[in-house]
Amino acid sequence: MMYQKYIDLLKESKNLVLTGAPGTGKTFMAQAIAREMGCSKDEMCFVQFHPSYDYTDFVEGLRPIMMSDGQMGFERKDGLFKEFCKKAIKNLIDSAKSIENLSKELSWENKLQQFIDDSIDNDTKFKLSNGSEFTIDEIKGRNIIAHNDSNPKTPLIPINADEIIELLTNNVPLNIVRDIRTYFNRKFGTQPDSYAFIITKAIREMKYKTQVISANKIERKPFVFIIDEINRGEASKIFGELFYAIDPGYRGKKDIRVKTQYQNLVPETDVFAEGFYIPENVFILGTMNDIDRSIESMDFAMRRRFTWKEIKPEDTQSMLDKLECATKAKNVMVRLNNEISKIEGLGPAYQVGPSYFLKLGDNGGNFEKLWNMNIEPLLREYIRGFRKSEEIMEKLRNAYFDTKESNSNINDNELVDEN
Repeated sequence: MMYQKYIDLLKESKNLVLTGAPGTGKTFMAQAIAREMGCSKDEMCFVQFHPSYDYTDFVEGLRPIMMSDGQMGFERKDGLFKEFCKKAIKNLIDSAKSIENLSKELSWENKLQQFIDDSIDNDTKFKLSNGSEFTIDEIKGRNIIAHNDSNPKTPLIPINADEIIELLTNNVPLNIVRDIRTYFNRKFGTQPDSYAFIITKAIREMKYKTQVISANKIERKPFVFIIDEINRGEASKIFGELFYAIDPGYRGKKDIRVKTQYQNLVPETDVFAEGFYIPENVFILGTMNDIDRSIESMDFAMRRRFTWKEIKPEDTQSMLDKLECATKAKNVMVRLNNEISKIEGLGPAYQVGPSYFLKLGDNGGNFEKLWNMNIEPLLREYIRGFRKSEEIMEKLRNAYFDTKESNSNINDNELVDEN
């Protein structure tokens, strides 16, 4: 495993930022680390921070929706990170279940889906204990959306589908609505309980038999949340009160929860109804360019909650192995970076990473074209405003082409020992 030392560091620290010069392949490495940890597409999430990214995108916020009467309204919606943590918690819960329970759940899940489809297709009306009627509009995520015109202010009621599956799987006796509150050990009953009571009993009374499906044991998996360009967003605006929650010392501690800004709008059936926490199988992996001055705007309280690991061009030069001119590309990169490191005002943070040299695969291995189109413009931007900039540029050019007089070619066998 090529990235084992980074995996070990991430598992130990929980929060890791890969820093280094541009083009060192930090984003590529972050995704490769997640894959080597055993994460599939569902167990990793990728987001790139930018100046307009905020709390409502990342944690939660109010989003506009079209109401049934055609008017515009707002609903609280989980952000990307909160949704991701819910998936990780579900994995932890499911991985502790037996194959027998998982098979039962899968069977009831199929029956629930059939019940919802039939109810929507037939516009079936269900009656609550108070006499009012409701229909089922859709299933959104893990919520069944019921529609009740008797509630003009809140006609749409979300019912937790996972709770219904649990009631069905464990064959929980339901005589009155309060039995749901008692089973889930809640202090108070909720409006969705009345709907869950009716739906659960209706599914149990369905005429067709429940088909028992054989499920596989669910493995506990790591969930890696990748934040590219982590320093380009305003950390305090994005994370809000999660500064506390992301601290590695509080990872997975359900008894220490953070009340989010919209906590009063979180349904009591939500896994974060009592506050937010990050489960122990969630890891945060960020990337950042050393030369990006926006690092100075990152809150120190945020920075100290991460471990920082510098990625040097030589650490990721294996990216170039797929090139026909791999040896030559590596040697050119080494010579150029050695010269960059000698220049006062630049140094290692301004070295050129292997990502730039991957362009040789698209331009037919033309090193001169790579210099003219990609490398030289980058270096000129670095030294803009420097005294004797043309003299510095000439030194860099000579290092790249390994000549002081002309643009001579470099054989693949040259400078092999320098790697």
